[in-house]
Amino acid sequence: MEVILIRHAKAGARDPNTWPDDDDRPLTSQGRSEQRAAARAMKKMGIKFDFLVTSPLARARQTAEIVAAVYGWVEPPQQADQLGHGCSVPAVIKLLAKFPPDVRVALVGHEPDFSSLAAALISHSGHVGITLKKSGVVGIEFDGAAAAGAGTLMYHLKPSQLRAVGR
Repeated sequence: MEVILIRHAKAGARDPNTWPDDDDRPLTSQGRSEQRAAARAMKKMGIKFDFLVTSPLARARQTAEIVAAVYGWVEPPQQADQLGHGCSVPAVIKLLAKFPPDVRVALVGHEPDFSSLAAALISHSGHVGITLKKSGVVGIEFDGAAAAGAGTLMYHLKPSQLRAVGR
């Protein structure tokens, strides 16, 4: 299995007056533009996936929709509550177990969860210095099904690197 972790793009600033429910906070126009460039770079670099799964929060859903559009997907990304509030390594491993072990699954989510998730997937101790920036991408490969500490880091792409390729 391959797991591609994609952090959502830049979103509006937290503002309880504008978004009383922070889950509804959308991407900014700059975030949408940068995510399109990042998705174009992913595609250009040959990053492929069979499933696209997103957190239910608006900014992650919008990021996933941009990725889907760039890749020409016809069906909307799947939503998984496990990638939203309370995202945990055991919950994501359980989510990934629903997929065949020979597929590539792209997950779109949030910080600090995704950096911690990436570290836990590639190290039993979880003490790996990975920081996933907005619109950043991490690829992890497993021999078979995903399991904590069993993954191999394939790539860790910063948004600036992706934008440079995706222009």
